[in-house]
Amino acid sequence: MKARAITSEVILSSIRTRSDNSVGLSFSTPELASDEVLAFLELRNRNLKMLLQPMDGEAVELKEVKSELDEKTPAQRARAVLFLLWKQQNEAVEFETFYRQKMNAIIEQLKSKLNPT
Repeated sequence: MKARAITSEVILSSIRTRSDNSVGLSFSTPELASDEVLAFLELRNRNLKMLLQPMDGEAVELKEVKSELDEKTPAQRARAVLFLLWKQQNEAVEFETFYRQKMNAIIEQLKSKLNPT
């Protein structure tokens, strides 16, 4: 299902800073009809582009914030997958030990495919 773009008047009601220097924002809308609420719900947990423009006067200039949104590095993805595997297998060892063992096994497997120099 393709989600619709939304334009709405909102009040920026809360700004929270996070440890990774990102911010969490909360907005309040006016009272919405059920189909308008549904349009917002369709966008939940999706990457969005947002324009915040004051309604009580013209914005002097547009400040564009360019950054990747919540993209995990390959190493972070591998660690997350290994963590899930560790949990599913109910391993008796600590996760860090499990992680190092699995990563060493992967590295050794890749090294074995290299041509000798």
